[in-house]
Amino acid sequence: MKKFKIISSVLLVASILFFILSCKTTIDVSTYTTPKFSKKSYPINQEVTFSLSIIETGFAKTPEAFVYRGGNLFKTRKLSHVSVLIQHPKGTFAFDTGLGSEIKEQFHDNFSFIDRQLFKFTKLKSMKEMLVTNKFNPDSIDFIIPSHLHFDHASGIKDFPNATVWTTREEYNHAISKGATPPAFIKEQYNADFIKWKFLDFSTTEYEIFKESYDVFNDGTVVLVKLPGHTKGSLGMFVNLKSGKRYFFTGDLTWAVEAFNGPSEKHAIPRRKVDGDRENIKKTIVMIHHLIKEKPNLKVIPAHDFNAQKNIAHFPNVEW
Repeated sequence: MKKFKIISSVLLVASILFFILSCKTTIDVSTYTTPKFSKKSYPINQEVTFSLSIIETGFAKTPEAFVYRGGNLFKTRKLSHVSVLIQHPKGTFAFDTGLGSEIKEQFHDNFSFIDRQLFKFTKLKSMKEMLVTNKFNPDSIDFIIPSHLHFDHASGIKDFPNATVWTTREEYNHAISKGATPPAFIKEQYNADFIKWKFLDFSTTEYEIFKESYDVFNDGTVVLVKLPGHTKGSLGMFVNLKSGKRYFFTGDLTWAVEAFNGPSEKHAIPRRKVDGDRENIKKTIVMIHHLIKEKPNLKVIPAHDFNAQKNIAHFPNVEW
């Protein structure tokens, strides 16, 4: 009974803090440098036909105010845990893995009671299970590019032992360090000896507002950029489809597109648990805030924003 009262008191205090800290909203854009937009074009091989689809592996429902500062405390938002599947003539890969086959055990064993309440989710089929169900050979996944190595993005890595995992040296070094702990990192998801790592060597070729880039297939169809702040080596991914649609997958820099429009940060409680460098996050959010205003046809897709993802083809359907 005493333990129950303590837990109830903690939850009450957290609820009060939740309400108080929800009041502060936007980032002061005027304190950050406006990025310079290059007038040069970025060549894309229009002869290449490739596809994109979303694989939803789970979801959570939470008050919108928990998702971003300025959100409605009384409005519920759905946050999805997804993988983005790219099928290209030069290779098939997943950007993030969503929730993997062993996530329930990993979640229970590594998270405190309070953190399990804050980050609880409803599990759907894992990416591997979805592929098998739709008669898609999991060994067809040539490589995996996690936007970062947090538990809800890396938990499916071990489901694909034949795939190479692409990341930055900064992300990997921090993820295996003593400073990488739950509720953000779960090392057992990516510490197996059989995992094959590839550390990305970014070029100084500018892309949009970013000073470095990595052209995955050397044809302009899929381009990675660095999104520092949430973790040491977080990545974003531009996808340029033959149809003319352009997507920018921004990982966990924010959890909702509205946060880029504000611009605003995550709510303070989850931010303190999962965000690494607050000042770098704000700086990068402001950059993308300007990018959205400059490129209104670019569809920006945060990793957990169900509202932004729901109109994208979900596997086994694809977009071209």
